[in-house]
Amino acid sequence: MTQVVGLRAAKKLETWRALRAAAVELVTARGYDGVCVEEIASAANVSKSTLFNYFDSKESLLLDPDPEDPARWRARAADRPDDEPLWDSLREIIVGCVGPDEPKLLLRKSIIVTSPATLESAWAASEPFRSFIREWAADRITGTDDDVFQVALVVNTAFAVVHTAYRAWQPDDGADRFQGLLRTGFDVAGAGFAKLGPPPSVEG
Repeated sequence: MTQVVGLRAAKKLETWRALRAAAVELVTARGYDGVCVEEIASAANVSKSTLFNYFDSKESLLLDPDPEDPARWRARAADRPDDEPLWDSLREIIVGCVGPDEPKLLLRKSIIVTSPATLESAWAASEPFRSFIREWAADRITGTDDDVFQVALVVNTAFAVVHTAYRAWQPDDGADRFQGLLRTGFDVAGAGFAKLGPPPSVEG
């Protein structure tokens, strides 16, 4: 029975990946608005009804987390030392999870640039990751003297850094630039804004 369940799960993941790959290939070639779900289903050799068993919309085809992403998030979080400051742990988990996947970053941002209406869908698609981070942080402070409000403030600030870096980053910049913006944002926010002022004047 376990083997049968394992085979079914593997088949579902294979179909999910085939649909995602077909969507990425078509959208990369023709643009987001130039592709419909029927064409994606056909390219993946499945029916439209099968496609909707896996994805709610064309946006989710391109933006939803990979089914194996939660395992990678947990592994990244498990690597953080128990005595590490929460802000430092959040920085390393978030940068490590969202920064390195250049193809996904480029595709998502390109879709948003060409079809700004998808920004809300992109933000919604990242909610599973935000929920994971919130739950991880809550577990981290269990049994400590840390204030729940302060921890929520830290987590929300971390995601404000991500959102701001993502809005500033452009596809032509490359993934390294996005990671750089993330780390700069975490450094500035972590140091505090009280002393942040205008840049020094440059002598001509």
